Amino acid sequence: MPLVLLAAACTPAPAPSSTPSTTQVSPSGSASSSAARSSAPESSATPTPTASKTAATKKVHVSLLESDGAQYGVGLPIIAWFNRKVTDASAFAAATTVKVNGKKVSGAWYFEYTQHAGSVMEAHYRTSTYWPGHARIELDLPVAGLTAGPGLSFDNSLTLSMATGAANILTVNAATLKLSVMSDGRNYGTFPVSLGASNTPTARGTKVIMEKGADISMRGPGYYDPHVQWTQRLTFGGEYLHSAPWNVANLGVRSTSNGCTNLSPAVAKQLYNSLEVGDVVQYPNASGPQMQLGQGYGDWNVSWSVWQTGGAVKTS
Repeated sequence: MPLVLLAAACTPAPAPSSTPSTTQVSPSGSASSSAARSSAPESSATPTPTASKTAATKKVHVSLLESDGAQYGVGLPIIAWFNRKVTDASAFAAATTVKVNGKKVSGAWYFEYTQHAGSVMEAHYRTSTYWPGHARIELDLPVAGLTAGPGLSFDNSLTLSMATGAANILTVNAATLKLSVMSDGRNYGTFPVSLGASNTPTARGTKVIMEKGADISMRGPGYYDPHVQWTQRLTFGGEYLHSAPWNVANLGVRSTSNGCTNLSPAVAKQLYNSLEVGDVVQYPNASGPQMQLGQGYGDWNVSWSVWQTGGAVKTS
């Protein structure tokens, strides 16, 4: 699926890199990226008389967004990056094993082209529903030596062990201009917001917190603010939850932002300290266009039946 950027007005610093956030809340650890497993078995020192030379293959290297030992929200898919275009992911998908709390789950990879620097393609793995809260998620990806398509093979294998925190699901109602937070099925609170104005509308659909920044710069049509506080990114194009002290009078009253979800400073700080990368933010009736997959971690806007097709690459 080709990537499409939202025409959002907030244009901050670059989007997430190898880890989604250096300020994520309450990680259980910040270990280095997933450890590489051993490659294919050593070949025999003495080749057999019938052995023939095989054509050299180009190597496809796999890396992961998530870090071992880290904690994320229940909406964050497992994200793999590739340094070359994969043309057949059947072997990759078949080799994948994912367990939640020790039990194997049935999920699927969906391939797309990427905005991640240094990669040309990425794949997201998820199940039909969000991860459960307070869970241990383990990935085993023994793909070294497997085909990635004609003339291509994967050159490494990976494992990943991560955790989820509380099941935080936020819903922003554009009709009432209220943001409600459910945490582990309980009502955490309801807060007034201001959404995008008619000429810079907020996209509707399901978004996922991508990264966090306590104090960042933002630039948009006719403005530049070097210190926007308590920011939580929702799209590559520049939609955020963030503090908007200049717009407090409009919170819960009218939508006047450049596409972001404006909050009072106190509420923005409270949510910044309570939420984490991967938490889900739903906009069921926002006035903007439907969010697409490539505009952020928009995985939950793709139906499960479509997801299982594998996207840009064959997976079965």
